[in-house]
Amino acid sequence: GDEKATAGVEPLISDEAEPAVIAIEVPADDDDDDDDQQKQKHPNKKSNQDFRDDTASDVEESSSSILPEFLLDPQQVFDAQDYARGEVQPATCRDLPFAVLWYAQLIAVIVVAIVLGIPALSKQHAGHHTHESDEAGGDDDGSSNNSNDGDGDTYYSYTGILCFALLSGLSCSVLNALAVSILAHYGAYLIQISILFTVFVSLGMAIVAALQGSIMLAVLSAIGFLIGLCYYYAIYDRIPFAAANLSCGLTAVRKNLGVVLVAYGCVGLTVMFCAVWTTALMGVADRYAPQCSGDSDSNESCNDGTNEAILFVFLVSLYWTEQVLSNVVHVSVAGVVGTWWFAPDEASSFCSKGVTDPLVRATTTSFGSICFGSLLVAVISALRQIVQNARQDNDGQGDSVLLCVAECILACLEGTLQYFNKWAFIYVGLYGYDYLSAGRNVMSLFDARGWTVIINDDMVSNTLSLTCLVLGGLSGCVGMLISSLQGGSWLDALGGGDAPDTHLGGAFLIAFVLGFLTSNIMMGVVDSAVSTAIVSFAEAPSDFQRNHPALYDEMVTAWRRVYGEECGF
Repeated sequence: GDEKATAGVEPLISDEAEPAVIAIEVPADDDDDDDDQQKQKHPNKKSNQDFRDDTASDVEESSSSILPEFLLDPQQVFDAQDYARGEVQPATCRDLPFAVLWYAQLIAVIVVAIVLGIPALSKQHAGHHTHESDEAGGDDDGSSNNSNDGDGDTYYSYTGILCFALLSGLSCSVLNALAVSILAHYGAYLIQISILFTVFVSLGMAIVAALQGSIMLAVLSAIGFLIGLCYYYAIYDRIPFAAANLSCGLTAVRKNLGVVLVAYGCVGLTVMFCAVWTTALMGVADRYAPQCSGDSDSNESCNDGTNEAILFVFLVSLYWTEQVLSNVVHVSVAGVVGTWWFAPDEASSFCSKGVTDPLVRATTTSFGSICFGSLLVAVISALRQIVQNARQDNDGQGDSVLLCVAECILACLEGTLQYFNKWAFIYVGLYGYDYLSAGRNVMSLFDARGWTVIINDDMVSNTLSLTCLVLGGLSGCVGMLISSLQGGSWLDALGGGDAPDTHLGGAFLIAFVLGFLTSNIMMGVVDSAVSTAIVSFAEAPSDFQRNHPALYDEMVTAWRRVYGEECGF
């Protein structure tokens, strides 16, 4: 041991063109003492010999295995000192002005809905009721044709649809639970299937386009097929590591299922806000409706009604609130996974402290940071919607090309910023950074492990998206089965006659939408957990090994399949 330790130390980054090899210096005078101390601190820790591949038996290893503080990507040469590990920040409100601004716009929308929206809806309802009474013959009792009064009129109860939706939702929950279990055990196979599915969809499109004589589409689809095959070949060795990340994220979510309720709660709040927002928009549209003067025999002069500025403000409010509520879930999940990663005893039950504390932080001290990042995306999304409306109104005119280019640029900016926020908010949830500081940590992360993060995130996200579609289809089939067994009477309000088969289409559609939405919420939580696991593994593998040795072994073994002896372990 002394001979190996005194044999000199290689530099951290090799000057040769070969991939950089990380060497760890071991003091010569107390080598045995360090080895004993490492075993006492980490009794379950495996040495490099335990992870040695059969094909690399000739590689010399030091007598003690020291785990690096953060994970380095040996295929990217960079100064390790430039990568700063995250630190827990003091519990203070960060980016507070943006939180105040968000609450101000929320109050404004509610006030507009009450002052202008409700009277506008009442006026429209009164006009509609008068119109129906006139069509019914002007009866004094105001009866309509939709009452079941024994004169041939039909009254449909929507209770059946509610019962069908509840039963379908229950089946969706069962399917989601099965999907999580399958993903945990067969993640690697499902990742391969999701990648090959997109590849062969391109091949199918090429064949169909060629048969129909669309040469250009066939050529483009064939090129997409070839690119997909090259991509699959290039990332094949990384699939086990992505599957290990998926298994880690799923384990964290299953240990803290209360975070799923947080996601469903935010979805419910989003639906409620959309109803209030729509009411407010209708009130403003009624208040600023085009006013015309003149009669039918003369030229009328009308004002423009609601202008683009008011529409832009409403769109920013809608997109901002949707982004804020979605990112509250994302930050909460990051906090839950972080607690499970560093202190698993605090995050091991349905509604443990590891679930409630991150939610409280996301809605208090970190809420301003969430509002800050969400506002940037909301402004770009609103601008894109305005440009899209203008392009549709000017279709075929000279400026349509410029509007199309502007919409494309805004779409790229929107997607890039959303992807950036995904990782920035992980640092917000893990450490409590403000938005700009979290952004700097994201840039440091991508400088260190950029392609590794992107490729793993792409593989996992594609797998979860395909899972949502499959679960939606299965839920639709279950809905058809429920409608068939029940006889179809629950869906009479949808029309289509008395035959049970006529309701199968409506049953499939309702169940498919429910299944897709519920699975999308669940898989969104899983996606956030997996992304947090990637960041945590890059920053604190030693904590992972100490608290979750089995998952750590799976992760490191998969990582070594990509980088072999150069992975730093």
